[in-house]
Parts: sequence; structure tokens; C-alpha cells
Amino acid sequence: MHTCFHPDLHSGVLELTEEEALHVVRVLRMKEGESLRLMDGMGGVATGELVQVGKRRASVHVEEVSRSEQRPSGLSLVVAPTKHTDRFEWLIEKATELGVKEIVPVWTRRSERRTDKHVRWSKVVVSATKQCQRPWMPVLHEAIPLGEVFERHPHLKEIQGAVAHCDDALTSVPAREAWPDWQSHFSDAWLAVGPEGDFSAEEVDWLHAAGATPVHLGDLRLRTETAGMAAVAQFSH
Repeated sequence: MHTCFHPDLHSGVLELTEEEALHVVRVLRMKEGESLRLMDGMGGVATGELVQVGKRRASVHVEEVSRSEQRPSGLSLVVAPTKHTDRFEWLIEKATELGVKEIVPVWTRRSERRTDKHVRWSKVVVSATKQCQRPWMPVLHEAIPLGEVFERHPHLKEIQGAVAHCDDALTSVPAREAWPDWQSHFSDAWLAVGPEGDFSAEEVDWLHAAGATPVHLGDLRLRTETAGMAAVAQFSH
């Protein structure tokens, strides 16, 4: 059954957004009377029936909405967007499918590109949420400088955090723990993953002073998007 996103899911007749309607009408060629699954990304899920189909419009009748009232625990990923946006979109897609709770894009000292494509990235989140049929969509925040992350998102100070870095010679912070071991103790946590070129020593020091445990993801040096995806996958299990 095809899944559509509707931001205001409730019982009654709902008109799909133009983007969703075009996909239903022109791509899937669905007809009146056929069934759809709808989700709002906020715990609401329903099955509806197409009651009106036009060239660019479609309406769905919903009898009842099943709703999960509490967002599940999970990993908040504080991550530097990659230079090539397609790689970051891949990370957003896979992290969503693997159950990430929250994505906080941050600009760091070594970030090579500082363009926030929040609208485009949000569409990736919606599409991936529909694909894996998650009732709760991960929260995708607007990109901010790393130094503002706790000011803008104070809830991160209330849960355990870690910073992944690759500097074996860094002695100003404790030795790195293995991420699979560290994360296994928590149901809610955050992880900071740096850009191409890694976090600077000063950034690692600052994150550690804010409560982050230095961690590593294994013996191999991973790209930003690979590290983020691997960390989310391990946390979800």
C-alpha cells in the first residue's frame, strides 16, 4: 500500500499536498476507491480511501487515526554537512531509515561549504520516513555554527554525548572509547561527527568540556557520511 505524507492528519476528508497528489495521480495512476496509508511524522498513522482525483489534486477519506503519543528514544546526530550535498542527503536518507531521532547540521572550522539546504533536506527526510514507514519522523534542524549547538539545543546537555574524532596524538582529552561499547549503555544520546578533515583539536576540547566522551568507530578512517550512518546503525541495535 502506498504511503503519503500529510502534515495535519485527522479523521474526515483530507486534501493531499500538490506534490503528493501528483505522485498519486500521475505516477501511480491511482483511482477513486483505492486505499492509501497516511502518516504525519508525529506519531499519527491512518488508512484512507481516495474519494476525489483530479489532474493535480487528490482527496482521501480517513475514518480513524492511530496515534503514538510519545516520540521514541534514540540518537541525536550532530554532524557537519559534507562538501558535496548528495553525500549529505544520502546520510540523511539512511539515518532516517535506520531510526535516527534527530539531525543537527553544524558548521565547523574545517567545513568547506556552508549552504543550508533545509527545504531540500527536509524532503529527503519525508521520503525516507515514508519508505521505512516510521510513525515518527526525525527532527531535522536548520544548520548552525558548532559553537551555538548547546545554546540553540539545550536539551542535548541533559543527555549523554560523544564526539568522534581521528586525532590519535590529541592528549588534551581522554583516550577514545569504542563507539559500540560506549553507546550500548544509553537509549538516548548524541554523537558529534566532523567534516572532511575532522574536527579541529580546539573543537574536540570544547565538546569534551561540554560533556562529550571521545569515541572512535573502529580502526578504519571513515568518511563523514559513512561514520554517521554506521553510528546510527549501531545505536539502533
